Amino acid sequence: MPRARDALLAAVLIAACTPAPDGRSASPTASGAAPAPASPASPPAGRTANNDARGFANQPDYDGEAAALKVAVASRLPDPLPADRKQACAAMFTAADALYRDIDPAGAALKLLQASRAADQSACERETSPRAAACVTVLLGDRNAELPWLLDQCSRAFPD
Repeated sequence: MPRARDALLAAVLIAACTPAPDGRSASPTASGAAPAPASPASPPAGRTANNDARGFANQPDYDGEAAALKVAVASRLPDPLPADRKQACAAMFTAADALYRDIDPAGAALKLLQASRAADQSACERETSPRAAACVTVLLGDRNAELPWLLDQCSRAFPD
């Protein structure tokens, strides 16, 4: 009797594991209904987070843009430049405050900026040259770019 039971179990397992003629696995719960739609495809590899038409393989030359910025803004920098990093950074943040007061009347951006002011001032004094801070201060007055972008570009243009 155990041999007959083992043979029957083997036959049932083989039948259950044999794929159907159309390539799908035979399932005892299959109802003949169409399979569930596949989950949405993930975005194609290499997409950028923004809709920059240049694509991920052709990103901007940030150092080149900073070099062009240096040429464009050098004549607009104060003369003499602030010699003290603390003073240059404070002027930069004062200009940033004025920008964010103008562009965000609700004040949310200004509150965020001021919430981290002590740490930002300290980091600026440690990492930003007085010429870079003066560059940011001048360009913030143009009202065509925000603090993070200008700080990056001016720091590249004036690393000293």
